[in-house]
Amino acid sequence: MIYGITVEAILTAALIFIRVSGILFALPFIGDQPTPVRVRILLSVALTFTMQGLVPTDWLVDFPQDPLLYMILVIKEICIGLFIGFVARIAFDAIIMAASLVGFQMGFGVADLMMPDADVQMNAFTAFHRVIMLMIFLGLNLHHIYLDAMVRTFTLIPAGGIAPQMEMGRFLIDLTAGMFRVAMQLSAPVLVALMFTNTALGLIARTVPQMNVFTMSFPIGFFVGLAVYMACLPFFPGWVTQHFNTSQEQILLTLKGIAP
Repeated sequence: MIYGITVEAILTAALIFIRVSGILFALPFIGDQPTPVRVRILLSVALTFTMQGLVPTDWLVDFPQDPLLYMILVIKEICIGLFIGFVARIAFDAIIMAASLVGFQMGFGVADLMMPDADVQMNAFTAFHRVIMLMIFLGLNLHHIYLDAMVRTFTLIPAGGIAPQMEMGRFLIDLTAGMFRVAMQLSAPVLVALMFTNTALGLIARTVPQMNVFTMSFPIGFFVGLAVYMACLPFFPGWVTQHFNTSQEQILLTLKGIAP
């Protein structure tokens, strides 16, 4: 015992830290490569101190005395964090995929750029859409969904209590497939407008062969796509709220699916 703190209490706090850091390192934006590791570690420590009082007293009943058993417990805690982070990342990846589909159709695919805060290469429209969605996400305080999920993990899943059920495999496959569905739903207005625009340009090319429709298609597609996108902006906050509320339900289903 050191200053009234037992070794078991320190190691229990370490397990809480490992679960919280596992979730944070898997989350989008926070867990992306450009975010310094020190920032993620300090944020994990701060959340550990905050949530330690919310952890049930029976969260860790039998403390393992064998170091090997403790390491197995650590690995299980990391797996729990990665499960939650994976489900959260899918919600963001669907939004980025929608912007990528629209960006390629608008002609931005020929000019990709390196996004410094994502450490990936994406077109300019996708980078713009990503920033807009991040501002809406933070402005609506939707990040509280993941803070709530962290607290619920300690209520539903005891220390090292990960036990994936048979239905989890099908659930994760359906969840990944839903990412494509959400991307198509979000990009549908702009894609439909661009489809009609390309159809009109094709008719013009057949009617007036002397006109260089191929050269005109890039600026016309850009302005039409951008106009439809700006017209849809007022609907984004409501859609984002509904989308991440669904993501919260998926996280809860994941927690129940891996709980013992």
